[in-house]
Amino acid sequence: MDDMEIYNRLATIPQEIEAAENAKLHWEEMLGLFWEHPPALDPEFVGARMQVLRDRIRGLQQRISGLLQERNYLIVCTIEHALQRQGD
Repeated sequence: MDDMEIYNRLATIPQEIEAAENAKLHWEEMLGLFWEHPPALDPEFVGARMQVLRDRIRGLQQRISGLLQERNYLIVCTIEHALQRQGD
């Protein structure tokens, strides 16, 4: 990966993290509404829906974690490239 690709990717990661965090917040709020809502006529449906929301939240948490790891890796690559240029 060349320097420009690294810089471009580093520039887009914060936006992706923000989008994932916003989506995660949305699904957490939706899950909270299920807890606050009076008992449903079909508890199995509600339970299944809550599990879907938990799975989405967990997937978004993993996405955020992966983006943070990728960002850290790219920062290290940038530093290594800079050090290589100094040594040349």
